[in-house]
Amino acid sequence: MQPAPANAAGGAGTNPRPRERLASSQHLRSAADFDEVRRLGRRAETGPFTLRLRLRTEGPRRLGIIASRKAGPSVERNRAKRVLRELFRRNADALPPSCDVVAIVRAGFVDFPFAEIRERYLKAVKQAGKK
Repeated sequence: MQPAPANAAGGAGTNPRPRERLASSQHLRSAADFDEVRRLGRRAETGPFTLRLRLRTEGPRRLGIIASRKAGPSVERNRAKRVLRELFRRNADALPPSCDVVAIVRAGFVDFPFAEIRERYLKAVKQAGKK
């Protein structure tokens, strides 16, 4: 019988691919923050999702995702959230230095290929980031 691995990667503390994730400070968490971005942020409609962007004076870029049951079953909602978090993380340079972003997932999000979602995300960021 083999001993259990030291960590989830299967090695003894050496992970060939470190986890890439948003820092805790990059998450929008409170309902008041979501409401403020939805009320005061600039909107960009993309079809599979709506993006709201609100500029702030200081602090990190933060992301909040709204995926109600109207957007589909939990598998589809969770995939949409993973895709949007990945786009936010990998394309941070496309965003203003200090802003809050709220993405609202629409039904049919999973019907779009990743490349098209990425293209629409970048276009929405550019549109919402204009003053």
